[in-house]
Amino acid sequence: MILDFVANFILPPVIEALGGEAISRAYRWCTASDSSDHEAQLTSLRDSLEIIQSMIHDAERKQGKESDDPVRLWLQHLQRLAYDVEDVLDECDYEHLRCRVETLGEKKRKRSSFTSDIVDKIKDINMRFDELKERARVLNLESREFHPTAMQLPKTDSVLGDSKAFGRGDDIEGILGILDDLREKQYLVSGVSIVGMGGLGKTTVARSIYKKAKEEKRYDLVAWVCVSEDFNEETILREMHEHFMGGVPPSSINVLVEGLAKELEKKTFLLVLDDVWNKDRSRWNDFSNRLSRILKTTRNSIVMTTRDKKVASVMMEMNLTQNSMQIYKMRKLSDDECWLIIEETILTSSKQISISSNLKNIGVEIAKKCGGLPLAATVIGGTLSRESQTSEWKAIRDKDAWNLNSEDGNGILSILKISFDRLPPPLKKCFSYCSIFPKDFVINKDDLVQLWMAQGYLHQPNGSSMTMEETGDTYFNYLLSNSLFQDVDRTSYGDIIYCKMHDVVHDLALAVSKDETFILKAGCKINENASILHLRVKHDASEPLDIPANILQRLRSLFIEEKVDAVFNAMASNLKSLRSLKLAEAEFPISRDAEIKKLDPALGELKHLRYFDISNRRRYVLPESFCKLYNLQTFRQHNSDLEWPHDKITSLLSLRHICFLSYPRPILRRIGHLTSLRTLTFFLVGMDEGGGIEELGGLTELRGELEIGQLQHVRSKSEATKANLKEKTGIRCLQLEWQN
Repeated sequence: MILDFVANFILPPVIEALGGEAISRAYRWCTASDSSDHEAQLTSLRDSLEIIQSMIHDAERKQGKESDDPVRLWLQHLQRLAYDVEDVLDECDYEHLRCRVETLGEKKRKRSSFTSDIVDKIKDINMRFDELKERARVLNLESREFHPTAMQLPKTDSVLGDSKAFGRGDDIEGILGILDDLREKQYLVSGVSIVGMGGLGKTTVARSIYKKAKEEKRYDLVAWVCVSEDFNEETILREMHEHFMGGVPPSSINVLVEGLAKELEKKTFLLVLDDVWNKDRSRWNDFSNRLSRILKTTRNSIVMTTRDKKVASVMMEMNLTQNSMQIYKMRKLSDDECWLIIEETILTSSKQISISSNLKNIGVEIAKKCGGLPLAATVIGGTLSRESQTSEWKAIRDKDAWNLNSEDGNGILSILKISFDRLPPPLKKCFSYCSIFPKDFVINKDDLVQLWMAQGYLHQPNGSSMTMEETGDTYFNYLLSNSLFQDVDRTSYGDIIYCKMHDVVHDLALAVSKDETFILKAGCKINENASILHLRVKHDASEPLDIPANILQRLRSLFIEEKVDAVFNAMASNLKSLRSLKLAEAEFPISRDAEIKKLDPALGELKHLRYFDISNRRRYVLPESFCKLYNLQTFRQHNSDLEWPHDKITSLLSLRHICFLSYPRPILRRIGHLTSLRTLTFFLVGMDEGGGIEELGGLTELRGELEIGQLQHVRSKSEATKANLKEKTGIRCLQLEWQN
């Protein structure tokens, strides 16, 4: 398999959890402890962290590529232990916050943040460190003084992010010509299958055709559907409904089909099916039969992209499209076209006016190694834009990865991995984390940064005044300027809202996170020895979930997409290390008569949870224990009808982002206590104590958009002034609402 092949070249990541941040946290708790035994254990932990840190770089240099290499195994054991260190220091933070909440309003009194359970865990960790140190001695690992180097990151927003169809003008016009010729023959539906290997630019060409057809009004309606490996005719029809008619599609497939048929009674459409893999004739014919029920006019078109010519052949044999589909095989770009892409990427990313002749000569040689693949040229161009030395360009040119066969799919991944290998260590984690999203997923940039923050990936240099969010924005821009993200959408003032990841780049992300990220579907099994940390569940819980308890206990991310209440409640009591929880089922509209779903009270026991997103079209009740999530940084809700203990929100002292995009909205009382808030999408002014406009006064870190409602409850100018809006310079958009 392609991913297995590439994964063989990937070495374990740097053990970031054992860096300076973990050491400083251990030292902080050491000095705060009120027990000599606690202090001794924490001092031992701090010393062990420093000793092990000094050995890591020698171990990474000496490890072999074989899975049973003893140094490699030592690093793997160290990585597991690093996560346990992070967990126990997190628990110290949690206990400290719990004490603060429980003593709010009381006279100050010192309370220990160390439970006996935490102390026992630290003792166990120290014993395991002693074993690792002894094993390191046997392996002759040397201690080396560690001097972390400052990471040079872009200071401004990258202007990259739009996929351009370099050298594809003839392809675009050629395919449009074929579509026009086929439409003249008055088929109900006809079209073109664009075939070619990954990274060749099929999606970019299809997007240009889609955009041109829309702008020139060649069709009455247009729809874009990313199909990927999960071919489902109902999903395709639902997305067609969203594009053609807007709103939430009906849950009944018959009602959905009838609605589409009525909408298309006198209209033509273009449907783009991107990244299709299905070779099952019966599933194509099921789609064909459904499609035939909604077609009322001729001259409709389908454009499909696929890496597999057999997929195109099977699609051509579909009942509805026999003799009305053509295959268009994408050509590779010339070496000169690849160099133009590299040059354009470098100049745009680095804001240079020109490239020196020495570097250009090397760059032209690199372009010849891109195998005619525009994606390879774009990503390598992003990497070269960061390098100004001739020696660095030569090092990239002389990489062994260029010699791999580009025809079998391994070549493009190996070329992209050249760019990945040159990323700073924290950005490797941030990039690989994106593998948890589905292919062609529209990624919300702020959401992604908050997920990185929840995982502890956003390391701030010593002495830096940057916030975690600012660090995350900088990381994002770095990856974008390396062309690892694309297709960005921006606000009217230029801020990036959304982006996507090319499907081949997603393959790379999945490869480099192979052991840590897993997508669980019906019928899948998880080995109890797996190293899974991030799990996305596409499982309707109609059968019992077969996930070993030890896997659940180590999970750091959990995304659930179907039957979220049943799936979460079945796992909740075992989720001991969870940092991010996303419940995102979104198939059906909310009904006031719908059954109210309750989440297990064990939700409040997730001490490490920093990110919680409940964005789906269901009615939910959160348990009272929700307000014990003292480490929670991000709380997102979209589309849900949610009941939750909002009157106790002030206990969530770590909250930085409250993102509510649905109704009904509660009055958040005493929210002024949450002084770390940076995102507050709404604030309803109340008449009771703790609900007044003055609660906004101390929230000086607010950013982005803010809606203030029920302003009729503000009784005077002096009262309004207490909101201190003039000091909230980070607010981009302010919406003010009064009600009669």
